[in-house]
Amino acid sequence: MRCRQCSSKNTRVTCTDHFEKITKRYCRCLDCGAKYRTVESYEIAKPGPPKGKARPGNVARGSAHGSSIFTESDILEMRRLHREGKTLKYLAEKYGVGPSYISRIVRHLQWKHVA
Repeated sequence: MRCRQCSSKNTRVTCTDHFEKITKRYCRCLDCGAKYRTVESYEIAKPGPPKGKARPGNVARGSAHGSSIFTESDILEMRRLHREGKTLKYLAEKYGVGPSYISRIVRHLQWKHVA
């Protein structure tokens, strides 16, 4: 996209807001610093549920999800090791993820369906 002031192609989209029939993109030029907004309107609404509404149907959870790297037994093992005193950093290195994700797992904020 070209800058409206200096015609440079060196621009970036900084924020995108999707609505039912329009999309607003907030852009800035990296050369002159100008900021501007584009509005894209649609004749037909975009597919999918409205913003803020859940998609209909069941969502795969746990190891049934296609991008899952853990199984339910891995989660139970992590929680057991943490109760026995292993640190989040140790568990993160062992399982190859960040300590913040391990923290969310052991506090039952992620993988809630695993008891």
